[in-house]
Amino acid sequence: MRRRLSLFQFLAVLGLFAATVFLFLAAVSCVKRDEKVVNFEAKYYFLVENCEDTTAAAVAGTVYGRGGAGVLLGGRAVVVACYYTVQDAERVQSAMSEKGTVTRIEEVSAKKFALKGGNAAYCGRVEANAATVETCARLLYDTANGLERAELGQSAAKAAAHGAASSLAGLAEGNAGAFFDRWNAELLAAKRSCKEVEGGLVFAKDLRRIQAQLLCALVGLGAYFS
Repeated sequence: MRRRLSLFQFLAVLGLFAATVFLFLAAVSCVKRDEKVVNFEAKYYFLVENCEDTTAAAVAGTVYGRGGAGVLLGGRAVVVACYYTVQDAERVQSAMSEKGTVTRIEEVSAKKFALKGGNAAYCGRVEANAATVETCARLLYDTANGLERAELGQSAAKAAAHGAASSLAGLAEGNAGAFFDRWNAELLAAKRSCKEVEGGLVFAKDLRRIQAQLLCALVGLGAYFS
């Protein structure tokens, strides 16, 4: 009887262990199903001027006055312009160096990140937002270059600003729910900047400023949805 009882106890413990393993694996499987990765990855090259915290605003104003973006990057650097290849950044850096302006190239990256639980359902929407914002930034970049080279005029520049504003507003309108609140605030701020630019004489530096703001938002994309 004692041997049978021991065998029964062994089988009971074995069954309990198997059930525990099954529940654990089921829970892990559930978590994995409720986790999706936002597959947006990109690399940008920011041409920046160094500054101190106490002089950041003054340096930003000076950079903007000289025709640069004038956007603060992390409190200790001011963005002059943003590029999509290191060769373009190096070419402009060399030209500025010849004129006595010291800059450095800051490589920044947008990295993929995970959305978990109920937020995983928004993965596709976030990826679509990122792609559209990058397209808007590229449009502003190309238009700024065209203005500087006298290849584009004011009508084309205003059309680019208007198109970017409409796209950003459309994204924000389609992003319903508190999950998108912080991101929508960024989109609408950029949209307002585009409308302000569109309403007056368009300068390349204004388009570069909005482009830099959009790329900075893309680099920190995951933080808006954490």
